[in-house]
Amino acid sequence: MAFDRLTSHLAGYLPINLIEALSSLGIVVIYSRLLTPEQYGRYALAVTAMQWLQTLLFYWLHSGVARFFEARRTHGRVPALLVTSYVAALALSGLLAIGVGYVAAGLSDQWRWLVLAGLVSLVARALLLIGLEAHRAGREVRRYSGLEGLQYLMSLGLGALLVSGTGGGAAAILWATTLACLLVLLLDTRYLAKLMSPPAWSGDELRLLIRYGAPLAASVLLGQIIAKSDRFFIAWLMDEKAVGIYSVAYALIDRPSTIIFNWLGMAAVPLAFAAMERDGPAAAREVMAKTAKTLVLLLLPCTTGLAIVAEPLAAVLFGAEFRHEAARLIPWIALASLLYGAMIHYAAHAFMVTKNTRLLLMTSLFVLVLNMILNLLLIPLFGLDGAVAASITTYGLGLTLRLIIARRFFPLPLAVSHLIRGLLACGVMAGVIWSAALAPTLVGLMLAILLGVVSYVVGALLLNVADCRDALVINWRRRMGRGMH
Repeated sequence: MAFDRLTSHLAGYLPINLIEALSSLGIVVIYSRLLTPEQYGRYALAVTAMQWLQTLLFYWLHSGVARFFEARRTHGRVPALLVTSYVAALALSGLLAIGVGYVAAGLSDQWRWLVLAGLVSLVARALLLIGLEAHRAGREVRRYSGLEGLQYLMSLGLGALLVSGTGGGAAAILWATTLACLLVLLLDTRYLAKLMSPPAWSGDELRLLIRYGAPLAASVLLGQIIAKSDRFFIAWLMDEKAVGIYSVAYALIDRPSTIIFNWLGMAAVPLAFAAMERDGPAAAREVMAKTAKTLVLLLLPCTTGLAIVAEPLAAVLFGAEFRHEAARLIPWIALASLLYGAMIHYAAHAFMVTKNTRLLLMTSLFVLVLNMILNLLLIPLFGLDGAVAASITTYGLGLTLRLIIARRFFPLPLAVSHLIRGLLACGVMAGVIWSAALAPTLVGLMLAILLGVVSYVVGALLLNVADCRDALVINWRRRMGRGMH
C-alpha cells in the first residue's frame, strides 16, 4: 500500500516538477544572454544570501507546518498551527526589514537596490511557503502544484520583461519574483482563511514549532552554506565574473537532480511522517525503501547523461561568454550535485522522521567546517576546479557520515543491488552516446538525449532497475484483467 500511495503522489507532483525544470532551464538560457558574467555573479550572490536568510528566519515555520499538519488536522487544531505560523512570520519580517534597511544604507547604489529587492522578495516568498507547505502536508496536490507552478512561470516571464525592458539587471529579476509571489498568495487567501477559521493563536504551538524546527532550520541552513558558500569564496579569492560562470554551470546542472530529489521528497516525506505517526518505524522504512529505488532509477541516468553531453549542452544553452569554461566544469558539478542531494534530501530524512534534528545539526556542522577548509585550500591553487573538488569531497564524506549515524536509530534502505544495476544501465547509455560522436549543436544535443533515453530505458528494463520491469508487467496484467471484465 505504501508503494501505491507513493506512486500516486509522485504522479500528482509530476506537473509542478516539470514546470520547475522548464523554469530553471529558462532562467539559465534567458539570463545568461541578458546579463554579463559579472551581473550574473552579483545575482547569484544576492539570491544565495536571500536563501540563507529565509532559512535562518522562516524555515522552522515551514518545516513545522509540514511535520505537524497531519497531527493537528486529526485533533482539529490546524487554525492554531497556521495562525501562529503567520503571526510569527510577520513579526520576523518586521525585524528583518529594520536590519536590512540599516545595512543597505551603507552600501553603494548598485548593491543597495539589489539588497532591498532581495528583502521584499524574501518576505513574499516566506509568506507564500507557509500556505504551500500546508497544502502539501494535507496532500492537496493539485492546489499545491497549481499555485507553485503559477509562481514559477510568472516569476520567469515578468523577470525577462523587466530585465530586457528596464535594464535593471539582477534587481529587476528579484522585483519580478516579489510580484509573482504576492499575486499567488492573494489567489490562495480565501482558501487559507477557511483553514484558519476560527483563528486562534497558541503559545504551545509556537514552542512546538521552535523545538522541532529550530535545530532543523539550523541544519538546513548549514547545508545551504555548505552548498553555496563557494560562491562567496570564489568572489573573494577570484572575482565576480568567475562567480557568474560557476553559478550558470551550477544552476543548469544542479537543477535536474535537485528537482528529482524535491519531487520525491514532496511525495515521500509526508507519507513517511504519516506512516511513522500511525504505524511506526517499519512502515516509514517501507516508504523510504521505495524512495531509494526510485532515486536510483531516475538520478543515475540524469547525472551520467549531463556529464556526457556537457559540450553540446553548454554550446546550445549558455550565452557566448559562459560556454567554454562551463562545459569543462559540468561533468564534475553533476557528480557533486548527486552527492549533495543524497546527503540533504535522502540521508537527512532519517533524522527528520525520527525527530533527531539536533543530531542532524551536528553532522551539518562537521560538513560545513570541512567544506570551508577545503575551499580555502583548493580555490587559490586550482581556481574553479578547486571549488568543485572541495564540493565532491565534502558531500561524499557528509553522505557517508549521515548514513552511518542513522543506522543506530533508523537504518535507511540503500538499494545496493538496484544501484549496481543502475550503474550498468548507465554504462550502456554512455557507450551508445559516445559511439554516436554527435556534433555539439542543437540537433546533436537532441539526438544525444534521445539515444541516451532509449538506451537507458532498454538497459533498465533488461536489468529490472528499481523493479521497473516487474511494475510494467503487473500494470499490464491489471489492464488486461480489466479489459476482460
